[in-house]
Amino acid sequence: MKRQKFEFIEILYYFTVMLSVGMFLMFSLNLYWHRNLLTILSIALLFLMIPILIVNAKRISKSAFIYGTFLFICIIYEILRAKTLYNYSVSSIFLASRQYIWIFLFFVLIYLFKNKQENMRKILDNTLNIFMFSLGIRAFTWFLYTLFQVELFPSILREFGDLWYRNEFSVRIDGTPLIIIGLLISAFFYFKFGNRKYFYYLFLILMYITFVNQTRMLLVSVLISIFLMFVYSRRTSRLLTSLSFITVIIVFVYGGGLDYIKAYLNIDTGSFDMGLGFRYWELKYYLGLLANGVWKLGVGILTSSNINSNFILAGPGAVKMYLDDLGFLELFVQFGVAAIFMYGYIFYKIINLILRMSNDKYRVDRAFFIALLTNLIITSISLNIFGAQRSFSLAIVLALIFYYDYRLKNDIEN
Repeated sequence: MKRQKFEFIEILYYFTVMLSVGMFLMFSLNLYWHRNLLTILSIALLFLMIPILIVNAKRISKSAFIYGTFLFICIIYEILRAKTLYNYSVSSIFLASRQYIWIFLFFVLIYLFKNKQENMRKILDNTLNIFMFSLGIRAFTWFLYTLFQVELFPSILREFGDLWYRNEFSVRIDGTPLIIIGLLISAFFYFKFGNRKYFYYLFLILMYITFVNQTRMLLVSVLISIFLMFVYSRRTSRLLTSLSFITVIIVFVYGGGLDYIKAYLNIDTGSFDMGLGFRYWELKYYLGLLANGVWKLGVGILTSSNINSNFILAGPGAVKMYLDDLGFLELFVQFGVAAIFMYGYIFYKIINLILRMSNDKYRVDRAFFIALLTNLIITSISLNIFGAQRSFSLAIVLALIFYYDYRLKNDIEN
């Protein structure tokens, strides 16, 4: 076996992955400090990258710099606006900015990929290995507690404060920010490289989502995405492609997708389950904040660390509301119209890549982006990819988008 060589920036990147998946929760380092350390390390990495990016600017997609600059301006503006509106301290600014700082790690990944498939595979393979180790620890912790009421790693069981239940009998554990992108990359690498390791990873992640994470929309979205990736990675007829879309619609409808749509659109129904019913009231409250033209600029980036901001974030009632329950709307409430472009540009670039990958040599890569686009659209209903629990994965998504954008523009073969 060929021994891998790691450069300094690559090693630092792997430490950010470890922090993002809560690797040190088993040592009682709680999520708050994981995120703080991840932010500090990300800032250090990005400062190290500045001269490297300047030197290598011609070997990086221009779109990466355009989107990165746009994101930076939007985030700085909303942070400064929130500072004025809610009287943020330096500490509150840091805590409010954390999840957005992580996104800019896509520049680090683009550099590490070096426009070579071999490098891209190596970096993402090691990322998957770290993620799967963390997932294994989480699954074992869940197993011991569910069957024997043994709390092996309390910081994992209570990652967000209290035990997280699907119902009164079934405890849940989050799948880390890499749960979706980890699954999609595993499927992509299996279809592209044929290594069975990735099939096992894919299977284990699906089992984790089903039994440990227990999130319905997440499971439905990844099953549809994997199915589409499988179909489009093969040479298929138009008939089979049409049948695949029909199958996807059926799975979405019978998998509970319509319940989520009804929860947002049908304001008179009383037939929701508690989770979906409460989301309607959350939706009504947060959209109410955007009245009188506030929707144009949003309410600013919110954080629970500031008393004024937390009052807006948690709602005025006795029962705490959660903005991160509302997917894309979490971003829209805070950023206003800019959120449409923040999300929309990602969709545009993925669609653009799909259309440009007409050559058969990109068949599997194209299938991956079709699956990724499908997943982003479906999960945007309830999961915000810019949110604290998902934004680290956005760095990987953006890195892959701009990596392929550059390769296609310059017709790079390997």
